[in-house]
Amino acid sequence: MGLGSSAASRKDGRPPIWQLLVLCGLGLGLAATLLAQALASVPSAPRASTILNPQANFESDMSHNGTAVVPKLDTPVAAATTPAVLLPRVPLPLRAARTEAGLRFGAWQQAGAKLEAAQVAQLPDRLFRRSAHNNLGVSRHPVWVRLRLEAAASAPGIFILELGRPVWSEARAYLVIEAEHGGPSPGIEPMALQRLSHLRHTAFELPRLTSPTTVLLKLAQDEAIAPVLQFWSPEAYEAEAHHDALLQGLLLGLLLGLMLYNGALYLTSRDPAYAAYVLWQSATVLYLLSVTGLGLLYLWPEQQALQAVLPLVSSLLMSAGALYFVRVYLLLAQRLPRMDLALALLQWFSLTLAAVRVLPGTASLLLPSLLLIAVSVVGITVAAVMRTRNHFVPAGILLLSCTLTLASGFASLGRSAGLLAENFWTTDAFEWVAILLALLLSFGLSIRVGQMRERTLRLQAMSMIDPLTGLCNRSGLFEAGGRVLERSRRSRSLLAVLWLDLDGLKRINDRFGHAAGDALIQEAARRIRTAAGPDAVCARLGGDEFAVLLPNLPASHLAGDSALHLLACLRQPYNLQGQELRATASIGIAIDEPGGALTLETLLLRADVAMYRAKAHGRDIHVTWQDDAEDMEQASQFQFTRPAL
Repeated sequence: MGLGSSAASRKDGRPPIWQLLVLCGLGLGLAATLLAQALASVPSAPRASTILNPQANFESDMSHNGTAVVPKLDTPVAAATTPAVLLPRVPLPLRAARTEAGLRFGAWQQAGAKLEAAQVAQLPDRLFRRSAHNNLGVSRHPVWVRLRLEAAASAPGIFILELGRPVWSEARAYLVIEAEHGGPSPGIEPMALQRLSHLRHTAFELPRLTSPTTVLLKLAQDEAIAPVLQFWSPEAYEAEAHHDALLQGLLLGLLLGLMLYNGALYLTSRDPAYAAYVLWQSATVLYLLSVTGLGLLYLWPEQQALQAVLPLVSSLLMSAGALYFVRVYLLLAQRLPRMDLALALLQWFSLTLAAVRVLPGTASLLLPSLLLIAVSVVGITVAAVMRTRNHFVPAGILLLSCTLTLASGFASLGRSAGLLAENFWTTDAFEWVAILLALLLSFGLSIRVGQMRERTLRLQAMSMIDPLTGLCNRSGLFEAGGRVLERSRRSRSLLAVLWLDLDGLKRINDRFGHAAGDALIQEAARRIRTAAGPDAVCARLGGDEFAVLLPNLPASHLAGDSALHLLACLRQPYNLQGQELRATASIGIAIDEPGGALTLETLLLRADVAMYRAKAHGRDIHVTWQDDAEDMEQASQFQFTRPAL
């Protein structure tokens, strides 16, 4: 029973249990949000697993004018025994189109001190920790990344430094001119590099380098900080940007085309699954625009505050849209009401967290949101498995999509949580999977509509078939008989309506039981269908009464010949339960002449009256309707009202 029916069935005025569960769940979600905010406001001690060196204890001394000075170290640096340069240098070949820095960088977390680039440039290399992979984890504070460069012998040209992820909460780059010992040159301030604003990726232009140089990056991100540093020649980067723009345009255009197609299908069919698909893919487009940098580049430029919240908010909206789509797509309210309730709760939790994340100071909702999205994907997979076991073909397509989503989605969630390195499989693969998912489920919607239409037609056909004999029932007789009568009148041919009633069925039921009577009815129906021919419409009207419509008769006397043939077939012995039984029939005939205007109900009525006359004249005969029987017509007219379909 669905939620609506359970709510409608409650008469005592109390709210239904599912509404109480929803309210309790929303309350728990808000309480968990407030608790997470409270815990986020408590400062935590640095752990050994963070990128901050646990053996380095910093003090941020403030001068009288309020500016920070270079942090003091508890252990002074011994310049004579400790080399100044510990980080490996990244060579920049002269003619290389692209050079990857790999893991040849060090990172230092700016936990308490708010230092400027000139102050960070004076820190020794040993404070910049090298990571086993490029994912530095989730940090509430900015992270400084130091990268030492080595130019080719002959001065190379200008290089483009790309940071991997298109969008950062904060991304600044500085160029530090080194002295002979590897430290910053005295009296030369770090130079801020200009960011290329006409591209979706975060990239900076490096000037011509003629000596060893250091690049400092100040990075901040609500998710895990995972820099993928690459150096490009301007020509190669421009070509790559053009190819990337073409690819992104094709992918988003494909999504928009699928949305328009399914939106048009919703307007024509009013199937809520199409509307749910459009809502879900709208959230997917918003998510892709926010994480690929296209939204910040074209739709909301310079709106950094909006960009900071959109990736997580759009991912939660995408999760809520997917949950709603799956509930409608799999018909869970009718088939699996408990699973529908569970996914509905996850859907409302996702919407609640998305609304709360819009509020300022809620960056700590990252991990709870990622956990909720992971649980939602698992719940969708479980629902798809359960519906696949019911032989619902669209559920199998959803299950295939869930397999791809689980692989790429959990890889992306692992990268966002700081557990996996950033690469194609943890970042860009999800975009491709989202497009493939949209294609598969659009195809699944078409199969779903076809399967539901086939099921509806099958149910309609079953509602017009007599379950005991396989012949038409009264509804099927009026449906098929109406079409046959219309064709006969268009072709101006004769149509004969025969009404049959088996004689002696009550005697057989009383002597041998109703099972023997049912077997007799089944055998009689088989003989009637065989004797009437393939063009005839045969129906069982209930009990021991049958009707046969014979279209396209060349002459009226052929109706009597057909009736004699039927009587001869029904007169043959019946071998039932090892015993030989005999039964006869009485047949009444009504003829619809060419150009006639009688309804099917009237023809059946006349055939029934003629059948009673056959019974009155000794049975096992046939009688054709004559106009002098009109006085008997009103007596049995109640039997021939057309059934409601």
